[in-house]
Amino acid sequence: MKNLLILTGFAGLISLVSCEDHEVIPPPVPIVDLDCECGAVINDSLVNYSDTCRYFSTKQIVTGGLSTAQYESRVEKSNLVQGMKLEIKSLEWTDDGSNTPTLAQWQAFFDNNMTPTLLPSASGSNGVVLKWTDPNNKVWISDSSTICFKNFAFTSMIQDSDTTGDYMMFKAEFNCTLLNSDYGVVDSAKCLEGGSIQSAFRLE
Repeated sequence: MKNLLILTGFAGLISLVSCEDHEVIPPPVPIVDLDCECGAVINDSLVNYSDTCRYFSTKQIVTGGLSTAQYESRVEKSNLVQGMKLEIKSLEWTDDGSNTPTLAQWQAFFDNNMTPTLLPSASGSNGVVLKWTDPNNKVWISDSSTICFKNFAFTSMIQDSDTTGDYMMFKAEFNCTLLNSDYGVVDSAKCLEGGSIQSAFRLE
């Protein structure tokens, strides 16, 4: 009888344990790897940035017509003004009221612009504009001149998404002339050589 009571108690303990709620741990949420860095030689001085990535867009929404959007990616040094900016323009689409192109339209725009024209800032043409902010917070802007060797190409484009948004991760290589008029010389020029940037654009 004693053994029977022990077995009964043991069976009751097992049934009690088996009825406890088990914590369900959800799988980890995928996060897009948004590491960024850029580097170049500007007039024989090496510059390199890898601390901070920022993403911006500028849109012109036209009801009943073609809307446009330009996308910008910035790679900066933390707590400093220095950095490199890359702007690509312009995606065109007929807006459906969302004020944002679809993901398919956005991806097609980048897929069709792997070797965009390198432009001066004021140009209304489609292409890319590079801007370098020097240690004195002066902005040097890419130019279409041939003072220095000029080329630009995206070497990689990968679309990915997470809970923070849709991204087009890219790598690009470039050389160009940079102009600035803030030091008392109109269109003072520097040669940017061996430039590379890894960053992303964000769909907004």
